[in-house]
Amino acid sequence: MSKSSRPPLLRESLEPWCAAGVTGALRILDPPGGVVYVVDGRIAYAETPVASGVERLLTASGRLPAEAWRAAVTAGRAQHRIGPELVDAGLVTQVELEALGVIALYDAAFFLFDLVVSAHFEHRARHPVGHLRTLDLRTVCQEVDRRKRLLADAWPDAAIDTAAVLPQRRLRSQCVALTALQWEVVANADRRRSPIDLARLLGRDTFTVMLEVRRMARTGLVEPGRPGGSAAAESVATVRARAAAGLTTAPAAPAAAQPGRHAKPVAEPAPDPPAEPDGEPQPHIPLPRRAIRHEPVRRTELAGTPETRVSEQILTRLIAGLGAL
Repeated sequence: MSKSSRPPLLRESLEPWCAAGVTGALRILDPPGGVVYVVDGRIAYAETPVASGVERLLTASGRLPAEAWRAAVTAGRAQHRIGPELVDAGLVTQVELEALGVIALYDAAFFLFDLVVSAHFEHRARHPVGHLRTLDLRTVCQEVDRRKRLLADAWPDAAIDTAAVLPQRRLRSQCVALTALQWEVVANADRRRSPIDLARLLGRDTFTVMLEVRRMARTGLVEPGRPGGSAAAESVATVRARAAAGLTTAPAAPAAAQPGRHAKPVAEPAPDPPAEPDGEPQPHIPLPRRAIRHEPVRRTELAGTPETRVSEQILTRLIAGLGAL
């Protein structure tokens, strides 16, 4: 089927919005669900229930107490300042926050960008975490394609991603070397958790865990068990089965008309603040603060950048490190 005769993939649905330079969110209405945030035509963030977002990467990994994250949400969600609240409290650095944002973006894009799903574009919608590093759509698509090649090279059967991880009872050799992440996976494999479930449990990005499980399967350290029982694993398995069978859902919903190639952002009212959760309002919890050691720097190094917290050189190295996976 040619590109012109089939419904567009999500990455293709994003092209006109990015070309128009708009700001907003493309919300996926079909399973597995998710949102892709665009700022001035660049991809700012993406999330889906089957991938670890910034919250899981910070809290489930033990990097940040869950109470601290909830306090930041209470203080900054309405103003899209969850991230700045954490940075101002000295709990994370802006560099770390932006690096985790890119990791979460790539993780969600891997699952979403090649789906045929119904979607609705919400103009001027922003993620409550706040400002994160933005990437060109082409760059994100290239990373998604690279990750698919890496997974296929490591182990060709994608069913292992949604099956329970079973460590082999007998190994082929008397001495086995495991990486730190591989040990975490083996230690937490309970014959029910899939790589997707283990990633959420460990606060790791889902792609990296899936890749390590496939590598261990190739070397005979683990084997796929029964399909994972979690909703996330079942959702991925269902979507992949539908795609393999050639079944598709409806193309992008007509509620948000596609902009022209050189269209200007549509002026619409800003989205209403997110509704408060049901039940009693949560009290404001002060953010715990820790002392930050400031290294002495020359005044000339600070000239012209009093509000800059991000070291572009460090951030660039962190993002480039993803290529070493």
